[in-house]
Amino acid sequence: MQLRPLVAVLMAIPVALGLSAAPLSAAPRPATVSNPCERLTAGEVQFPTHGADRVTFATAKAYGDIEVLITGCVHADGGYVQEWQTSGFAGRAGFAPPGKMWQDTLYSPTGSFTFTEAFGRANPGTALKYHTLNRNSRWGGERGPTYNQYFEGEGGDADENLWFYMREGDYEQAAVINWNREPDMPTVQGASFAIFLHAGNSPTLGCISSGLSTVTRLLKSAKPGDRIVMGVEPAVFKAGTKTTPAPAAGGADGAGKTQDPQPAILELQPRTIAAAAGAVALLTGVFLLVRRRKHP
Repeated sequence: MQLRPLVAVLMAIPVALGLSAAPLSAAPRPATVSNPCERLTAGEVQFPTHGADRVTFATAKAYGDIEVLITGCVHADGGYVQEWQTSGFAGRAGFAPPGKMWQDTLYSPTGSFTFTEAFGRANPGTALKYHTLNRNSRWGGERGPTYNQYFEGEGGDADENLWFYMREGDYEQAAVINWNREPDMPTVQGASFAIFLHAGNSPTLGCISSGLSTVTRLLKSAKPGDRIVMGVEPAVFKAGTKTTPAPAAGGADGAGKTQDPQPAILELQPRTIAAAAGAVALLTGVFLLVRRRKHP
């Protein structure tokens, strides 16, 4: 048997057996992502926002995830609409499950918290109480009256040197998240401190981090009492139907990331399995016939 007839036979096998030669399509990827502003308007947010003019969401898909979707919502026409959306990072351990938030756990807290203070290199025009950092700027980590508060002084080993982290790029601009501090709650020594929304766009020790332009934009529009709602989606949102198409990949302060297509998966139906077995048997017969002709 010559090569050309053999190729013709091989190409005819799938057709004869009813097998399609069309390429397999990729499995469908998730097409929706929670739209926090619509969910807030629909009453599908688990935590109270107390009618805040602006509400920022920082949400992850599941516990242990450190990449977050950050969404800015503004109150308008009886509901909330999206102003901007981008990506960022939570603590290196993700969001804290209920009852697990404590110092040095590397968790970010879950819940609804106000913004009342901010700090950084220079005031970008925020209405929040603003601390322009200097070499003596500290955030209290030592147990005592300065715990989880801004102060200026030499500081102890556990106190954060805000000037140092500003020069590193993380605290170029930052909004204080009122976890474990007034006015949201009494301060509990050891229940974690220095939880901020800050620049740097990298995994943190418990803060939320995004690009400098994102934090600056938030500060420029923020007023005391604006809120951030943060946590994993199942903890933040009630069951509902308010979803929108997943954001397309884009630049800073634009849409979030899309998911990569899932690999193609072949569904093996009984007819397909039987046809494949027949093909193997036929190919084996062809191979033996060719071998016999070459080696009498």
